Amino acid sequence: MILVGAAVASLVVVFALFRLIAELHWTRQEVPADSLFGINFSCDQAEYLLLETADGPYASDDRAGRAQWCGEVLGRILDATGAKYVRLSLVWDEVEPSEDEYDFSTPDELLRVAGEHGAAVALSIGMKAQRHPEFYIPEWVLQDRRIEAGEVISDDPVVRARALAMVAVATRHFAESDVIDAWLAENEPYIASRRVDHVSLSYEYTAEVASTIRANDPMGRTVVINHAQHEVTDQRWRRALADGDTLGQSLYPRRNAFIFGVKGAVNIMELGLLTPNYAYQAKEAANAGKEFWITELQGEPWTDTDSRLITPTNPSANLNPSTFEENILYGRKSGADRIYLWGAEWWLYQAEHFGDAAWLEAARGAVGE
Repeated sequence: MILVGAAVASLVVVFALFRLIAELHWTRQEVPADSLFGINFSCDQAEYLLLETADGPYASDDRAGRAQWCGEVLGRILDATGAKYVRLSLVWDEVEPSEDEYDFSTPDELLRVAGEHGAAVALSIGMKAQRHPEFYIPEWVLQDRRIEAGEVISDDPVVRARALAMVAVATRHFAESDVIDAWLAENEPYIASRRVDHVSLSYEYTAEVASTIRANDPMGRTVVINHAQHEVTDQRWRRALADGDTLGQSLYPRRNAFIFGVKGAVNIMELGLLTPNYAYQAKEAANAGKEFWITELQGEPWTDTDSRLITPTNPSANLNPSTFEENILYGRKSGADRIYLWGAEWWLYQAEHFGDAAWLEAARGAVGE
């Protein structure tokens, strides 16, 4: 009995210390910042949710009127949320379908719509972009070459040279647009893609993308390098801060996990010292004379299944409109100068297919704060 009592007492002490550390952590202590809010948008994701079904049809990227459809959907989201900041990704295999033959019709239309709504655009340029499959390397670049699992694809001299050539051309094409107020050198470049056999990009290549953008932008707009820190021990954000003009981070508080054999969700923002310290990163950026942005803030459920199966009658345990609002508060407590909400296409899908406008309302509430 003495041993049992001692064990119980030890557990109580450990739990109390854990709670004390959590209460003293930045997620509880920091004052929410007056962050500027925007949205992320991917036309591919909008097509997946609004046009496609599990059984087809597939919405082809070369179908007639695609650019206008993409712009119209973005416009509906901007009208519904009131967002004045939009983050877009250039999709390499769409804008350069053949070597040195460029088609910027879709991003041009998205910029036009954003401008009509008074929204500024942060545009990522490179071989890695938002959403599945993340890497958008044209087939003509690879020339039937097989990408190896775990490969640092930017070390391939042919892929690297052609990617940098595209970055230069694209930057010059968009450089005169007064709608663009920032660039991103790739998208989460240091993260190995689980969607493409853990392929990644090197620090040196990413820095060269940033330099290429700067060299071709006479207006000298900020170049963001963004990261996605999942563990407190991951310090790669320091390299992003050093090589970029602005440090970006992806913030996904709600993670799926199996707890005692049952699938559930864990809020990593409440794990005390195990939680990445984004507030510290914001202060380090400010000390370096730079800004800290959250380029993706979780605003849709993190799911390993078809997200179209999540409905008001079949909700996700990972995220709901209420916990979405909690995520927004975490973002503000980080001290971020700017926050781009993730999931805008899904909010529209929930509203238009199921009559559930709660997600759009939560986003509009953040934008209006």
